[in-house]
Amino acid sequence: MSFNDIALTDDDPLFRETHYARYGYERTNIFGLVTLDSRLPTYMDKPDEFPSARIDKLPAEPAPEYTQPLSKPVRHFIAASSSELTAFISRDGYWNCLNITLGLEAGKSEVIAIDAVESGVDDKISLFVALAVAEKSEEEESEDASLSYSLRIYGNDTETKPFLEQALFAIGDTSQIIPLASAPMQISHVQISINGKSRTAFLLTSMDGIIHLYAQSFETNQFVEMPSSAFFPMMGKISNHRTNILFMHILDQPNGKRVVCAGGQNGELFLGFYNKEGRETKSHAIRIFSPITSVLVFQPRASNKTREDDELHLVVTCAIEQAIVYRSIDTDGLSTSKTLPLSGNFDSVLCSHVMDVDWDGEKEILIGTYGRQVLIYKQVAGTQVYTVLWKRQFAYPIYRMTHLDLNHDGLDELIVTTMYGVHIFQPNMKKAREKLLEVLQFVEASKRQKYELLMDYQRQKELEKSIVFEIN
Repeated sequence: MSFNDIALTDDDPLFRETHYARYGYERTNIFGLVTLDSRLPTYMDKPDEFPSARIDKLPAEPAPEYTQPLSKPVRHFIAASSSELTAFISRDGYWNCLNITLGLEAGKSEVIAIDAVESGVDDKISLFVALAVAEKSEEEESEDASLSYSLRIYGNDTETKPFLEQALFAIGDTSQIIPLASAPMQISHVQISINGKSRTAFLLTSMDGIIHLYAQSFETNQFVEMPSSAFFPMMGKISNHRTNILFMHILDQPNGKRVVCAGGQNGELFLGFYNKEGRETKSHAIRIFSPITSVLVFQPRASNKTREDDELHLVVTCAIEQAIVYRSIDTDGLSTSKTLPLSGNFDSVLCSHVMDVDWDGEKEILIGTYGRQVLIYKQVAGTQVYTVLWKRQFAYPIYRMTHLDLNHDGLDELIVTTMYGVHIFQPNMKKAREKLLEVLQFVEASKRQKYELLMDYQRQKELEKSIVFEIN
């Protein structure tokens, strides 16, 4: 893409901002970003005004002939503002920015949280988008108007279109509106087993202190509420004590095991481990002296495969304290921790993320603050100490971060959402070329070494054949 030739200075050793997309006249919330891994193919061409173009409808030209779903999912992301969604669709050499309206009235409705998931077997794919929405009552028009809350699940009762762009623009054709008695917080999704069959479910944290679970019915395709304790005993304990959970993270490991972590308004921190059969094997709980704004369980080694010696760490961000890293939680629980230096110097820490920013095989920790800072931390080799590797100031508070290969060039972009827009950062292309050359040289040297060993082995075998043993 055209950004690849931009010269990077020493002031940008890791990332350079290549695009900023503003939310029109609206703003987002701290739960307003979600990644979507989709097997649906995409087809829309690069717009003339890329990357600034916002596409409001499908092109007049018909879509190409449908083939088959992709064998492997491709990652995209969706950002929610107060009353609309902006979907960033990954493509080869570019991306498309889709502006999706769902009938929410600006100024009267506000999206509090978003989640999206694609499920399906073989060629049967279903796409769901869930929104937690607050609406002002129609009778009241003052600033003190009462609010009503609902969970809106889109795409639950219709056949998903064959191309992702079509599916997203049609997502509002069918929806299920579930009234909520209390203010919702975060939405997340999980696959659960009901009578031996896997079903998609949404988990909703709420200010009533209950973790609500909504699973899709086999008969009606509607989502019905079920007790979360039936699948996650730890969530049942949380709900019984009416603990207001602000953030929850579920890590599904490649080996089939699952880790669930939840952080509360009063500093409660819960951690549960589940085996391949879905049974809870152990759990931990502590309290820290600050509301918890985010939790993130991660494997420090940058790999999609697990090994027996792999560790799990946990990042906890707080409203009035420094961010904390709990190390080796699979063996030590919540007993071993380190704080991230300077993380408390820029007002409340609102979010965290992990990615391998320097391609050394180990993930770095990223945090975003209300004080408009993004900081990246790297663990000092051979120690448990973290040091600041990169820091960047923004114009508005940092709400969420993620990463994905948005333009399919083989390198992941860093995505940062602030109060009023989406920032897209490209990695340092000069360092990427240097790293690629280093890897290629290593591969070439390894091949040469193997070739020389093979030749030595063949010469040894030929020498053995030429030896004649004399018997007296």
